[in-house]
Amino acid sequence: MAIIMTIMVLEIKIPSVENLTDETLRKELHKIITPLIGFLVSFSSLAMIWISHNDLMRGINGITKQFALLNFLLILVFALVPFSTALGWGYSKTSLAVFIYALNIFVLSAIFSLLYGYSIAKKLIPGTPSQYMTVKKIISFSGLVLLMIAMLVSFVNPGLALFLTALIPLAHTIPIVISHKFKS
Repeated sequence: MAIIMTIMVLEIKIPSVENLTDETLRKELHKIITPLIGFLVSFSSLAMIWISHNDLMRGINGITKQFALLNFLLILVFALVPFSTALGWGYSKTSLAVFIYALNIFVLSAIFSLLYGYSIAKKLIPGTPSQYMTVKKIISFSGLVLLMIAMLVSFVNPGLALFLTALIPLAHTIPIVISHKFKS
């Protein structure tokens, strides 16, 4: 997961200017602000999935073949995020590009939710969740709804759709930041 997250930075290109001055460098750097924001949003989204995955794996009692297959599916969709980030944030005014990005983050979140739900259904993790995990589930469900809205909005206002996707990792930081108040 760390390698996939690191690969995203390769999409942010160093400006190539023959006669580099402070002014031309400023103009060129201005062009990469949106891809840089996209990198930060996607990196944060993937970090939140990784933390949630770590929380899940810490509590798991055993792994079935179905769990492993769902986990590989999660990694497959995780691996597509560098592409969809470069596409969605590189062409941030293009509805289809932004839709593909929001769809990738939605599918990633949905597969993680399936993995978590499967773990509960098959009793691979304890049945009584902590307050921390309950808050994370609420935020995850809200995030899925927000991502569905972002996918729809992408065809009307791609910038707003990207803003909505940026809210997802911010919302996921809330339980992590205040986790000391929860009893696990």
